[in-house]
Amino acid sequence: MIKNRKAPRRPGRLEELRNRLRAAEDTLRALRAGDVDALVVTRAGDERVVPLQGADLPYRILFDQMNEGAVTVMRDGVIAYCNRRFADIVGTPLARVIGAPLRRFVPPADQAALEGLLQGGSRENARGDLSFRVADGSPVPVAVSFAPLRAENSADVIGVVGVIRDITERKQLGDLRNRLIEQVITAQDEERRRIARELHDETGQSLTALLVGLRTIEGSKTVGQAVELAQRLRETTAQTLLDVGRLWRGLHPGVLDDVGLAAAVTGLAEEFARLHGIAVDVRTEGLDADGLSPLLSATAYRVVQEALTNVARHAGARTVRVRLLREEATVELRVQDDGTGFEPGHGGRLGLRGMRERAALLGGSLVVESHLGAGTIVTAHLPVRGA
Repeated sequence: MIKNRKAPRRPGRLEELRNRLRAAEDTLRALRAGDVDALVVTRAGDERVVPLQGADLPYRILFDQMNEGAVTVMRDGVIAYCNRRFADIVGTPLARVIGAPLRRFVPPADQAALEGLLQGGSRENARGDLSFRVADGSPVPVAVSFAPLRAENSADVIGVVGVIRDITERKQLGDLRNRLIEQVITAQDEERRRIARELHDETGQSLTALLVGLRTIEGSKTVGQAVELAQRLRETTAQTLLDVGRLWRGLHPGVLDDVGLAAAVTGLAEEFARLHGIAVDVRTEGLDADGLSPLLSATAYRVVQEALTNVARHAGARTVRVRLLREEATVELRVQDDGTGFEPGHGGRLGLRGMRERAALLGGSLVVESHLGAGTIVTAHLPVRGA
């Protein structure tokens, strides 16, 4: 009987299997020891970098706690590593970010800027602003910083490491600041036009009347006529002085430096009542305490002044209530009238916009409540710095 025997394995084949077994054992030991940071998985001509959670776990936890995005980009532009914050910025799951090209998350308009920053970051630190694109296509403004990534114990650059910071809030604040500056300039120009009109219509006419009166005195035939004209000119001069005083008080409320905010607002209300025949009830509390800066006092005074001016021009009110209350960290200001009211959403009144701008520049807020036939309430909260 003839027995079939298996052919002996070729020595070369056996040695190859042994080498592969030793390599697998070495890889397993390296994985267990945490000496491997990532694996490159090749399939159908496509390579994907898969990071491992071994000895780098403490560093991974540290990077995941950062407020900024952290990313490692290889020379071919593929993301080898990123933290969770970066995945949040681009609005994409972490598993879909790693192994993807960085340019996938940058809109076409910023592709050239990204390439320039990556090239600069492969030589030295490079910084700039870009827009990233989240999964739904919406842009996110970011500030990026790239630096060279070198191989261990080598000067060869194998990629770049980057820090990405979401600057949406900073950009919004910058836009708000620009709008406020533009509105302040507009308000200043409007104020200059108002003062120019008053100088022309009131002060200019009064000075012209004085000039004509002086010429008339020169031609007086009797002393009695000259005295009568002089008396009229004195009255005109006194009124002109009052008008000019009102103008310079409008330009700079120097009374604040002399008597303080409470007395200045009270005097302003009394003058308003005398000029317009509208009853004003003023109540102040806590304004004598220390801590009110000149800017805060001037802002509160101007808001009250503008609110009363709006009452005189538009409200048709009979009474006005003014309240100024100092709390620990804020000054609350309220001006309430019983006039005709208006719809706040219709017609942007420059006076209301100017008051909001003044409050916003101090970090405060101003709210206008009004309804037709129900009067208007202007309420402002102004922070006390250092309180």
